[in-house]
Amino acid sequence: MRDASYLHPRNIREMRQLLDHCTSTCHPDTPSSFMPTRLLDVGHEVSALPRLVLSSKIRQTRQTKYAALSYCWGSDEDAQSQFKTEKASLTHRCAGLPKELMTPTTNDAIALARAIGLRYLWIDALCIIQDDKDDWLHESSQMNLVYRHAFVTLCSLNSVSCHESFLIRAPVLNIPFQSTIRESTNGSYLIRLRPRSGDNLDRRMYMLDAALSKWDKRCWTFQEKEMSTRLLLFGSLRMHFTCARSRWSEGDEAPSDRSESTVGVSEMITRSKDRRIPSMEMYQYWYWLVFQYGHRSVTYDKDRLPAIAGLARMIGEALQDRYLAGLWKGDLHHGLTWQSRGYMLSRGLEAYIRDIKKRNYIAPSWSWAACPNVISMRHDYGTLVVEESSIVDVNTDTHSDDLYGQVSGGFIRIRGKPARIPDWLPNDDGTHWSQNWAHVGNDTYDSFTFGVTDWLHKEKEAGLENLVVLLLYRIENEAEARAPDLWALLLYPADELRNYYRVGVVYSAGYDGYKEMRKWFEDSEEETICII
Repeated sequence: MRDASYLHPRNIREMRQLLDHCTSTCHPDTPSSFMPTRLLDVGHEVSALPRLVLSSKIRQTRQTKYAALSYCWGSDEDAQSQFKTEKASLTHRCAGLPKELMTPTTNDAIALARAIGLRYLWIDALCIIQDDKDDWLHESSQMNLVYRHAFVTLCSLNSVSCHESFLIRAPVLNIPFQSTIRESTNGSYLIRLRPRSGDNLDRRMYMLDAALSKWDKRCWTFQEKEMSTRLLLFGSLRMHFTCARSRWSEGDEAPSDRSESTVGVSEMITRSKDRRIPSMEMYQYWYWLVFQYGHRSVTYDKDRLPAIAGLARMIGEALQDRYLAGLWKGDLHHGLTWQSRGYMLSRGLEAYIRDIKKRNYIAPSWSWAACPNVISMRHDYGTLVVEESSIVDVNTDTHSDDLYGQVSGGFIRIRGKPARIPDWLPNDDGTHWSQNWAHVGNDTYDSFTFGVTDWLHKEKEAGLENLVVLLLYRIENEAEARAPDLWALLLYPADELRNYYRVGVVYSAGYDGYKEMRKWFEDSEEETICII
């Protein structure tokens, strides 16, 4: 029977074997010149007093390695009471970290680092000065390097707060069994309690533990997972190990090859540098990452872009392209046609416009980061995209010189053909909230015009007469018998002349849909408009 603590000697032995297996077969342990600015020196003995140290003061050798912690801070209240480093406490943290003051998560991470033989540990709350804006901006800009060069990332699936232990899993109940048919048949069941879950969850142990965790639903932990070379994960059911090539769950005899068809970000960047993949495939990979990221939650909305900045920086360096609040200048036409989804959208167009004007600024309306729960889409590699409008100018304002950080403003000036949407397109039946409009051409379901709005609607509403569509591009399909697809932005006028908010997308499919949507722009003259 498995012990409830993940620090049982058997578990520690398995962890060390997994790490040795990975460094000898999957990812050789090569020396790195990068070290985080600060690390926790946890020592090797339980009696040692952990302390914060500058990595520049560490005598580095080939054996100098560190682990990084990936965890959930918890609620606002938990985050406020988190054991952290601030300007006033920096000197004290360098002198020592008393065990009685540390949160359970910090204590667990220190004990775990010692158990697997690592002297150094990186925890954001302690290694970044939390009330020093300049330090936070600098350190967060290096997040991709911190996790990329960590020997292993320790992941706390088994907790929802920094005040919870993640090394104690749900207890095992021993239920005796005696057959009423045959007396010689007896024994016991071992049952481990777990949180209630939906019926559609993947029952593989890793997927189940991930689905049951808050860790797998948070923005910051997404890039920490994607950027890490290897991870040890501690769920409510079992312990797991994963890297880009193999995966293991407690109870498995040996690590197995991962079955996912996708590869990790480091591998994609290597392929890009070696020119083994075209840039359009890197753009596609980025939008796949955004699709995975878009439904996750963040405590502070302003962190939605910083929480994926590490991944964006890695992709940007590979593409040598300009980053624009979650989009790329070299693929801007495609990037603008992301789609939102989910119950979190505003109910009603007027309510959505009020929300845009009143909410704390996160990103321009044309960025997916401005709208919760997004699907970011890019079309197949084999299709020919013909631009129907041109980008005149684009810019984003950031709070610092870091283009990947928080955004304080932005605009896109596009020259193209705007048109009013026809009255028949907003065709809600008034019975339920929806974000889709669909018009079928000649009763054939393979030919239609489709609208996806950034707000929810269920009946005709005020303000629809102000909507404008701006033609962006058409897709010439390889199959000769298939009509081109048209894609356009759905816009709503802002307070200033020729300024608009992006509020959705409209596209066509099939010949009837293409011809119908093309008619909208027959009498339109080109003009330059600004989307903010």
